[in-house]
Amino acid sequence: MKKICALLAVSLFFFLVACSQEASEEEVIENVLNSHRDVNQYAANFNIDTSDVAKTISHNIEVNLTEDPAALHQILTIEADGEESSVNTYRVNDEIYTQEEDNPWGKREAEEDEPLFTPSYRDVVSVLENVIDYAEFDSEGGTYTFSYEGFEREIYEAFEGPFNILLGGSDIADEDMSLGFTFEVNKSDYYIENLEYNLSVENETGTVNINIQVNYDDINDINEIEVPDEAIEETS
Repeated sequence: MKKICALLAVSLFFFLVACSQEASEEEVIENVLNSHRDVNQYAANFNIDTSDVAKTISHNIEVNLTEDPAALHQILTIEADGEESSVNTYRVNDEIYTQEEDNPWGKREAEEDEPLFTPSYRDVVSVLENVIDYAEFDSEGGTYTFSYEGFEREIYEAFEGPFNILLGGSDIADEDMSLGFTFEVNKSDYYIENLEYNLSVENETGTVNINIQVNYDDINDINEIEVPDEAIEETS
């Protein structure tokens, strides 16, 4: 009986050790930077807030997409000065249907090499790859995180293109800017779950703050995207 109890205790010990082992930072980096290869579908929510001394403009984008074959449903909502407007978009292969507010649906053909959605999941992984050497890694909690606070021109440029960040004036000095980012990575499949990016600019001309939050869900688990009959009928 003692032998059986001892064997059970040893087995339990090794089970607990195995369960408590976390992937190393190098393993997490390798897996997350390769994660885009497995991603064909996802839902994403983008919140982008831009504020200065005069006003705040908020952009919210809800998107469901499948990369191959190309299909997308996107709702863009813009709020500024207390007023809100929205644009509803469907794309299946090269046919794009768009409705602004309660206006009739419009239809057009996608231009040659027109991207399905920007920034794509692959683009966001590329941003992480370009800034990961500056990031602090943390394996505590429910996700792996890569984060940074401070300012580096290389980090600013990594986010600038994919997220279309436009700051007026070309004379903004590095010392006038500060930024921070956090990437949260799922511990089981190494997909990026959340991203937050903050950029602040302050000098004698004023202050600008930009906050970007991205949440991914339903990776490779999206229902078929179909253009509504109403949109097809109105554009026939």
